[in-house]
Amino acid sequence: MKNKRTHKLLAGIVFIFVLGFIAVCGKEELKTAFNINLTEEINWGVECEPGTYYTIYDQKGNIIEKTSRVVNVGDEFINEDNNHYRVIKVKGYRAEAELLGREDIVWEVNGLEETDVLGSDFEIPAQKVGVNDLIAVYHTHSDESYIPTDGTQSIPGSGGIFKVGEIFAEKLRSIGVEVIHDRRSHEPHDANAYRRSRRTSTRLLQKNPAAIIDIHRDGVPDPDFYTDNVAGQEVSKIRLVIGRQNPNMQANFDFAKRLKGYLDEKYPGLVKGIYLAKGNYNQDLSPRSILVEAGTHTISRERAQRGIALFAEALPPVLGISPAPTPFKQETAGTRGDLAAALFVILSIIIGSAIYLVISTGSIEEAVRKLKQFITVEWTNFLGKRRRK
Repeated sequence: MKNKRTHKLLAGIVFIFVLGFIAVCGKEELKTAFNINLTEEINWGVECEPGTYYTIYDQKGNIIEKTSRVVNVGDEFINEDNNHYRVIKVKGYRAEAELLGREDIVWEVNGLEETDVLGSDFEIPAQKVGVNDLIAVYHTHSDESYIPTDGTQSIPGSGGIFKVGEIFAEKLRSIGVEVIHDRRSHEPHDANAYRRSRRTSTRLLQKNPAAIIDIHRDGVPDPDFYTDNVAGQEVSKIRLVIGRQNPNMQANFDFAKRLKGYLDEKYPGLVKGIYLAKGNYNQDLSPRSILVEAGTHTISRERAQRGIALFAEALPPVLGISPAPTPFKQETAGTRGDLAAALFVILSIIIGSAIYLVISTGSIEEAVRKLKQFITVEWTNFLGKRRRK
């Protein structure tokens, strides 16, 4: 009888623990963080080993693309000139692509009026009701760095990519746009990095941002592949990456095309292209999610920072954000998450202590008696010490 009661008590405690966990972490965060079809094989986004990369040729043998992202048959990309290709063959680190046609990506500027003329069917779904006019930024590969400036291509947990992200955030704030720049580390830089950054992404999405940007750099060793002079500045080009293994693929692809259209008009040559890769990249979480590559590891970080600052200017008009009249004070990264983690630890300690007390005493009545005895003795000792003083 005593064992039955103990088992029931333990079951109740576990149930309360689960409810507490959901309350602390947030129902929406849990729902979003694990909203993946586990019956399918998920490709989160795979990159080459350092020092290796793919070269993609057209069917005439001309080089049309290079990337340190693993290339798969079925990948598609739109190059700087809006030619649309699909990869039809991969052998080793060499791939071949066929030309599908030319994408009609245009953004007309009429005086002070900027008009998107991509068509009435070219729309970006809203995040959800109550979306805020702010941009969320994070870095899945938090070690990525730039050799000429940072001295190495990888600084685990503190890569130069954070400084590129901060320039992006500062540029947006300077024109009155609210930004959350999350600097959490997601080390190591491996195939599971996107699993770890998924939690960061879901936390940021609880703020209902207008868009969420994951900023990276490429790993192609040729620095000239990304460098250019745009608007009188020596910059790195920007590549936009969309995962084609998620239900938001078309919406995010349209978002990327709209960004390219605006930047092609304002800063021709800045956007290297749009790559549709086999992968998820956590873009299933939002219809306005995009991965941005700011140059490559063999160019200076300053070039990447200048390029990303120009890219930032496209977000307000493309998203329809009206800049705020006052600057936004950046939220300390991780405040809500850190509080949730602390509460969870405290809750775990309390529940663990309760379970231990019940098991060690053999019954809930005895556990309560021992707890009362402990509190009475400690309180009496405390009062006694106070009186002696």
